[in-house]
Amino acid sequence: MKIEVSEKCVGCGACAADCPVGVLAMSDGRPVPRADKAQHCMNCQHCLAVCPVGALSLNGVSPDACASVDALSMPSAEQMRALMMMRRSVRQFAQEDLPRERIAALLETLKYVPTGCNARNLTFKVVASRSKLDELRTKMVELLIAKKDELPEFLKGPVASVIKNPGADPFFRHAPHLLIVQGDPSVGVTPQVDCDAACAYFDLLAQGSGWGVTWCGFLHIIIDAVPEVADVFGIPRGAPFYAMMFGTPAVRYARTVCRREGARVEMI
Repeated sequence: MKIEVSEKCVGCGACAADCPVGVLAMSDGRPVPRADKAQHCMNCQHCLAVCPVGALSLNGVSPDACASVDALSMPSAEQMRALMMMRRSVRQFAQEDLPRERIAALLETLKYVPTGCNARNLTFKVVASRSKLDELRTKMVELLIAKKDELPEFLKGPVASVIKNPGADPFFRHAPHLLIVQGDPSVGVTPQVDCDAACAYFDLLAQGSGWGVTWCGFLHIIIDAVPEVADVFGIPRGAPFYAMMFGTPAVRYARTVCRREGARVEMI
């Protein structure tokens, strides 16, 4: 790790106190790396973020490169609650593609999603047009049809419907875009959970942007049954991943649903 401390430092010790792994210590009123722990720095940048005067830079990142919390607006608990209640799994999409620059801008925000032990090892693959997703879907369906007799029962019905009606799309619901969040099992401690967490953040962020989103469990099931499909989407065999369809919604919901079951709360 490399830290730089400017003359702004007031010696408050907030950086050392907030370091998750105790890498920093105070010496003569200034933070310094502990010789026996410096190699354990997770580069989480908590020390940089917590400094009240912006005196500390970490591994080449300065406070000036980061947004001030005072300049940002935090949504209220009620606003977050409304977003969670209003979100729907959208399965009707408009024909047009989303602008690539809007997709890229939203995905930039996913750099901030949490990961186990701060392992920043996720890859975000985006099918950026309907024509490309149609091409990949066609290749996937060809593989499924070739192995239709070997498929698990859960997949035989959808595949039969596609054989009967080639224009049907029970897998991706004619979505124009697909996001695949891919982890690296050789790095980090929770690669699949990291993928799932990123998808959850993408879900809320995308729907808050007016997009329609649906978790694509079908792709996981299909690749488990026909591993060759992973090659179609550029997913390394055995890599942890999850996928989400998204696009402009072609449906508007007038109200929330009422969830009376499905979650238990236990106070311990």
